[in-house]
Amino acid sequence: MKTQKIALLAAGLTTLAGPGLAQTTEVFSSKVVNGQVVVAPLSAGEKERLQDPVFRLVLAQRPDEIRLAKIEEMIQPDRTKRRIFVVDEEIKNPRPPQSRRAVIDFLGSNQGVQLDRNVMLSISFSSDRVPEITDVEAWGWDDTKGVYNYYKLDRAGTPMRSWKLRATSEDADIRTAQEREGSCLACHVSGAPIMKELLFPWNNWHSNRSQAAYLLPDTPPDKRWRVATDPGLSGLSEAQTLEGVIMGSIKGFNNRRFEQLVRRVDQGGFVVEDARRVLRPLFETTEVNFISNSQPSNLHPLGETPQTGPSQPIAIPNSFFLASALFGGGSDLAGSGGLGIAEATQFRSVAVIQPAEYKTLIEKFGVKLRTSDNRTLRGDTHFAWFAPETAFVANHWIDTLLREKVVTPAFVAAVLAADLETPILSAPRARLLQFVPASFSGTSGEPHPDRLTRDVIARLEAANPAAGSLEADFLAILKSPNPLDVVKAKIVAYKDRISQRLSDQSTRNDELERLFGLLIARREAVQSHPVLGNLIESEALLPLP
Repeated sequence: MKTQKIALLAAGLTTLAGPGLAQTTEVFSSKVVNGQVVVAPLSAGEKERLQDPVFRLVLAQRPDEIRLAKIEEMIQPDRTKRRIFVVDEEIKNPRPPQSRRAVIDFLGSNQGVQLDRNVMLSISFSSDRVPEITDVEAWGWDDTKGVYNYYKLDRAGTPMRSWKLRATSEDADIRTAQEREGSCLACHVSGAPIMKELLFPWNNWHSNRSQAAYLLPDTPPDKRWRVATDPGLSGLSEAQTLEGVIMGSIKGFNNRRFEQLVRRVDQGGFVVEDARRVLRPLFETTEVNFISNSQPSNLHPLGETPQTGPSQPIAIPNSFFLASALFGGGSDLAGSGGLGIAEATQFRSVAVIQPAEYKTLIEKFGVKLRTSDNRTLRGDTHFAWFAPETAFVANHWIDTLLREKVVTPAFVAAVLAADLETPILSAPRARLLQFVPASFSGTSGEPHPDRLTRDVIARLEAANPAAGSLEADFLAILKSPNPLDVVKAKIVAYKDRISQRLSDQSTRNDELERLFGLLIARREAVQSHPVLGNLIESEALLPLP
């Protein structure tokens, strides 16, 4: 197979300007079949169907181009309309030599192709320079088909660096773990772009909350890396800007998926042909982001700050306790509506850990991280209480279904209240998806109980769940006249219980240790998950005992 691939490439060799840059004029598809990478040239028909900016501006014109600066120039000739964002699990370590990962985005348009939020590159660079030739990952939004196309420039399966179409977002959400193996969809679970630390304070990103001073050209020479003055890093930007770009991309992606998966009919009606696919993110954890408190832990072993512990109290994020973004809406869902239960966003006001208590938890649990140079260091993440939460792409999807009135607030509240205190990776809540019909239809704005709810109630009643079971509780909430009131009462009782245990000195330490134990368990669960674990690119990301 390898010999055959090399022969295919040899037929397409050309020579770029400069010595030693023999390169193929082919663009390939790259797939994993039975554990092996299979590479084949794209056919003329396959190329014709690719209409994203990466293909139109680069691959269709110069598939042999492998120089990073030239690729950037082909996408956007105006250097002032290119931005570069830097992330790394060891970003707080200022000592060279090291490497860093970067995302490059583009503004404006080129040759009639809109670039904003439609194309990004990902590269690695050293503390000395941004390389002229390197592996490049890229994605482009194909607005004609409503999909993201994922590409990589590398040597995998070919004798020289070549461009490969690695995946498309079409039907990405229904791929199995095995089908994702070796593909960009291993991480891009729904097919949308990801920024796993999407929201403030961006634990491992260069940002306005935590600058990597060694990357700034105005930092004193003895404190900055040589790469800081490299032209390739001249568009250095901060994570708070990228957050808005990625969120906008996700929203646009979800809106197009809605058009593809929910069929509108006359007089405000709709039909959902694949109901379990559409509702799966409500019942199951399909993707995660990572969130933290906004206070530095001052226990991060890679930074230059003495490990004396936090200087201010640590408020545990709301999403650690429950699905606060969907329950509460507002700022927890980046401005979207949600269910409007304000009490779901008040946990951080009662779950507050004093600095000395936090330092004691870190030391007692013995959390540590492993660095890229194989050191095992005891300590915490840069920002305190770094925890997985339901990803924005999933929350926005459910909020879209609410906004478009495909599901009722009552139904969403009832589902989220099942195993309320386990907001991510709840096997019992995922089990309830079996009671959703294969398809359903309805009329937008239909009051509770709508047709979907009535169908689910009938299926639950037919199963005759045992008293006290999660299924029985779910059924009871769905059958109540106002599930939102029932769920709100559960949330208030839950919050009050946390508050009482933390207010009582006889139970406070036990409760703090219980909560920290849950944090560790969730980190471990994500790390060992067959799909979500692909997000853990470095052992420095999640400190564990």
